[in-house]
Amino acid sequence: GGGGETDADLFAMYVFKVVHCSKQFVHDWKECPYAHEGETARRRHPNQHTAQPCPNFKSTKMCPRGDKCQMAHGPWEAGLHPDAFRTNLCAYGRSCQRRMCFFAHDVTELRTPQSPGMAQHILSSPHTHMSALGTKPFAFGFAGPAAQQQQQQQGPPTG
Repeated sequence: GGGGETDADLFAMYVFKVVHCSKQFVHDWKECPYAHEGETARRRHPNQHTAQPCPNFKSTKMCPRGDKCQMAHGPWEAGLHPDAFRTNLCAYGRSCQRRMCFFAHDVTELRTPQSPGMAQHILSSPHTHMSALGTKPFAFGFAGPAAQQQQQQQGPPTG
């Protein structure tokens, strides 16, 4: 099985739609991995909440606690939380066509949630910049055929 944290996993969990976009020009938010004001997929840093869905937010899309709520607001916060992300297999497996999938596509992608370690310490601030991860945008999780081919050519992650 897997269990290791790849740069791609860390990017998906701690940066994707969490770190604010610094682009100063109009661009397609759906193609950008960073957070934008008013964007539906925008999410809070996972250290601020659990992976457990908030019942208020789930039923009404509103929560009286707002950003102070300890539970996940919506599928992005729940699915990309380190306690949930890629801890279960995707029903579509390697043929998954989702642009961003919260599930593992084979056993090598399965993660075991870790107790807070170095990665979480480094990434504990919602303002962590990409360079702290040493990874490039889109080098992760977009489970289209091209991304899968690239991952297969690189071979399995080590460590």
